[in-house]
Amino acid sequence: MHKLPQHDDRPRLLARRAFFERALAFAAFVALPACAAEKSGDAPPGEGDGEPRPKDLPTLGGAPDTAQGRTLAAFCDAIVPGKHRDPTGAPGAIDVGAPGLFFDPSLPAAQYVGLLALLLGSESQNRFDGREFVELTPDERDQVILALTRDDSPLELAIQLAKLAYFATAEGGAHLGYPGANSGYVNAPTFSFGRPMAKEITSDGNMP
Repeated sequence: MHKLPQHDDRPRLLARRAFFERALAFAAFVALPACAAEKSGDAPPGEGDGEPRPKDLPTLGGAPDTAQGRTLAAFCDAIVPGKHRDPTGAPGAIDVGAPGLFFDPSLPAAQYVGLLALLLGSESQNRFDGREFVELTPDERDQVILALTRDDSPLELAIQLAKLAYFATAEGGAHLGYPGANSGYVNAPTFSFGRPMAKEITSDGNMP
């Protein structure tokens, strides 16, 4: 028996495939037209776009430095908090680049980033006196997300996408100890009885 590889890329590929499938489900679930995403009018990147920035986030986790990118980074950090606010320093969504997956043009979720940012921004402004989602405290962001998930909202799937984006990375899986060390059973002392347990299969497919 061959030993299993210490590091297998298949779990990561499967996680990315799961993210892709969930992204398709997210796209299919959204009832609003795709043009609604354009209403958010994402500003060009750079310090001059006039949009507020999440001062509590040390990084955007691969998301672009735009209004939408900053909103999605804050959203992902709310779902899987980053190490900057984890007592144990465990890596979170922004630490492993999970927000960047939402902007991957090869994934169908990218075209609905504007809609997701619009949902978060609207609820944030209505609930907290006109403040943007990125201006809220972590607790306030949690309140916004909780309010949006009480109804039949696409945000439920977006939350799953954020989690899958985190687990699709090697760092996210490694933090949970997955897949873990595995040297196979070749060297296990009780792996084999040291003798054949059966003869060949007969011509009709039965054991003798």
